[in-house]
Amino acid sequence: MKKFLWLGFAGTAIAALAWNRQSSNLYISGNLASSNVFMHDGAACVPVRDVAAALKLTVQKTGRGLELTDAGGANQVSGITGKVGDVLWNGYIRFQIIKLIRAKQYTNQFTGDSRVITPDKPEDDLVVAVCKISNGLKNDITVMYPGGETALTDNQGQSYSPFLGMSADFRSRGENLLPGASFGFALTFEVPSTTVIGDLVYQASMAGSNTNGVEKKKFRVKLNPTGTPAT
Repeated sequence: MKKFLWLGFAGTAIAALAWNRQSSNLYISGNLASSNVFMHDGAACVPVRDVAAALKLTVQKTGRGLELTDAGGANQVSGITGKVGDVLWNGYIRFQIIKLIRAKQYTNQFTGDSRVITPDKPEDDLVVAVCKISNGLKNDITVMYPGGETALTDNQGQSYSPFLGMSADFRSRGENLLPGASFGFALTFEVPSTTVIGDLVYQASMAGSNTNGVEKKKFRVKLNPTGTPAT
């Protein structure tokens, strides 16, 4: 039996949805999710698998019915995966790495003091991930900086922690966000100049109602799909 999603009941589950009625296409956040929109009993329908693929989720049949879950299942260590520029959703917040910078110095842009950051070792590089977090809930939340488990990995299995203290680039250690509100920050890492970077693992740390379990949902962003030292 084919499974379809009735768009009339999907408004609270799928954000930023646009449907081109003439071409029967479904768009999510401006990206084509399905070309198989059809009418059934006066309601617009679309295959659940198309929506799941667009949101980087999988369809699972449970005792409650059908559920869209993180790709790979709830126990997948890699968490919610994507690449630079992708807007990743863990059911609570939307996380995006807007830009990746690799350089010998970086000027903080979110602290307001324009502090110039350099590596502790002059021969090393800085890798800076400029990030954005948005509140995806219907209630206020507080997102903490830098978060829970946060690290940069390389192709040799090494991991690097972000700069903290005066070198960190953030506006506040606790950002209070209204529903739909966003804030930007940067995660700065120091690596040897020959390092081939891999992924950035980010774990949100937040407070507020309806946030139970969020810290189990990590983001893993592939920073270097070419596998070369340069970004």
